[in-house]
Amino acid sequence: MQKQDNHSLRTYFLDQVNQNEGAREGFTRQSLGVGALIGGSFSITFRHRMPVLLIGFVISLLGAFLTIAVVDINAALGLEGDGTSDLGGYGDLVTAFIDVLVFSVMAACLAQLTYDAKLNRPISITRYLLPALRASPAICLQNSLLLIFIFLIALPPVIVTFSFDSTLISLVPLVALPFLALWGCSVFLVLVPAVVIERAGFGGLRRSWSLTKTYRWQIAGALLAVWLYSVVVALAGALPVELLAREGRYAFAPQAGLFAGQGRFAWALPVYAATNALANGPLAILASLVYVRLREIKEGTSVDQVADVFD
Repeated sequence: MQKQDNHSLRTYFLDQVNQNEGAREGFTRQSLGVGALIGGSFSITFRHRMPVLLIGFVISLLGAFLTIAVVDINAALGLEGDGTSDLGGYGDLVTAFIDVLVFSVMAACLAQLTYDAKLNRPISITRYLLPALRASPAICLQNSLLLIFIFLIALPPVIVTFSFDSTLISLVPLVALPFLALWGCSVFLVLVPAVVIERAGFGGLRRSWSLTKTYRWQIAGALLAVWLYSVVVALAGALPVELLAREGRYAFAPQAGLFAGQGRFAWALPVYAATNALANGPLAILASLVYVRLREIKEGTSVDQVADVFD
């Protein structure tokens, strides 16, 4: 038997190591497909614009009514108060929690719509409601914890910004904050589909952390593009909401009665709900597309296999 030289032995063992690493981490060699994810999120949104808008509109409107009941109509529309409310920070906290709840239910419904759209199956809004409501408590709680965590992380840079007279020292934390927020959102972007589809429950944060590993900056790139669209839509919708709300304020007079002013004011609610639906729809759909792409890369699970859970 011929004795192998050192070079051939070294080559053999390197091949074995590469094969083992490839089997364990082969998914890192594949591209996420950022362009396809961005295009897919907008394509599904506008191809199925009526159900996407209807889901977001109804849920946002219900959330606004809940905020009005608990806080006031200014908080529901995201407007500055008139200075007469004594709720203070409590009102802001309640409003933030309701906003998280609204997005949780909306994203849970749109996660299911995304897979029906990908597989060219009929869109059925009523079929999405029960799974979305079941998943909402876990999604809402974990999203709330995530917001608290991000706030605690962002607090030191903000304190540094206002504690130093140096312009450079003040600007560095402010510049770093958007990147920190973007990275944090990319880490936990697939929380909602993980809870809805895998029924991960309160393990959704851990599942999202695991799935997004090694792809977070690519996810951040896709998220940034869709996020910019959402900001533009939100800003465009804020103007008519503010104008309608201002007309409602000016129309109010004691002799006209309460409902005269509130009636004018209430015209801003449908505009706010429609804006919220158009702004958040592509973000929720993007999360579902990223989720299925990551499972396809890392676990070899196709979109039809992922969507089987809804059958």
